[in-house]
Amino acid sequence: MDRIMNVHLQSRLSRRTVQKLALALPPSMLLATPLRTLAQDATPGALPADVQQFAEDTYAFVSGGYISLFIVTDDGVIATDPSSQGGPERAEAYREAIASITEQPVRYLIYSHDHADHATGGEVFADTATFISHRIAVEKLAALNDPSTPVPEIAFNDELSIELGGKTIELYYTGRNHSDNSIVLLYPERRLLFAVDFIPVNSLPFQNLPDAYPEEWVESLRWIEENLDFDVLVPGHPPLPGTKANVTGVREYLEDLMAAVRDAQDQGLSDNSPEMIEAVRTELEPAYGSWGMFAEWLPLNIEGLLRIWAETGAAGATPAP
Repeated sequence: MDRIMNVHLQSRLSRRTVQKLALALPPSMLLATPLRTLAQDATPGALPADVQQFAEDTYAFVSGGYISLFIVTDDGVIATDPSSQGGPERAEAYREAIASITEQPVRYLIYSHDHADHATGGEVFADTATFISHRIAVEKLAALNDPSTPVPEIAFNDELSIELGGKTIELYYTGRNHSDNSIVLLYPERRLLFAVDFIPVNSLPFQNLPDAYPEEWVESLRWIEENLDFDVLVPGHPPLPGTKANVTGVREYLEDLMAAVRDAQDQGLSDNSPEMIEAVRTELEPAYGSWGMFAEWLPLNIEGLLRIWAETGAAGATPAP
């Protein structure tokens, strides 16, 4: 049975969006632990080596090849992806990094999407935090039945504003891209966007595009270009930071990749053949050859694109013999 949730944690959810927070989950799946203050005392002085600061209240925890954004307010912390699939150590270090900067507890933990490498490990914040995701991610995270990955208590469809300690962030669903449930976090006051996995900074998209929607990915990026105003881009993996120009760069790369693969097919080159890979490489290298993982992942990007086209029957798929 759907239930509307209006969670009050010394904060306010916008009236316009709170009406979208219906979760198709039984009450037994909702976290009900009381709020408690973290025991650690904040340590004054220099930032920990694994923390990067973007503004007086905005930080990124960078560890194990993952980036987790967090925003400090007078009433608590807004945190993002625990990214601790390899074990609890990273999530515990993330909690300690936050505690070294502020005594305030984490009040919200925002999942960027359901992929386990980013979502796992949030249990270390479960005593104080309410978990948030896109609606599509809720069922997928619940299906994991993983105690280390609390099920979101708040979900939304299109957008959600959260105010905590006088600071407001905005969450947006921009359509399918790297997954079908990725969301972005915009902090307008700092002109900063946190976007995970689908806007890599000067690097190719991950390997063979698992769980991706290339054509919709392009439109997702175009929506961000046209609708969100920011200067600083914080991605889910190093390097960081980026800028809004990286959004355009990734969109153009995907468009150029799809065009180059179709051109190779039009030339009669077999899918995934060395000849196709070389033709695509020759076409893309002048613009993207300096990007991270270009040599290693371009063949995998081609493979993934062709697989998706074949699975979906999209234009560019080679008909079965």
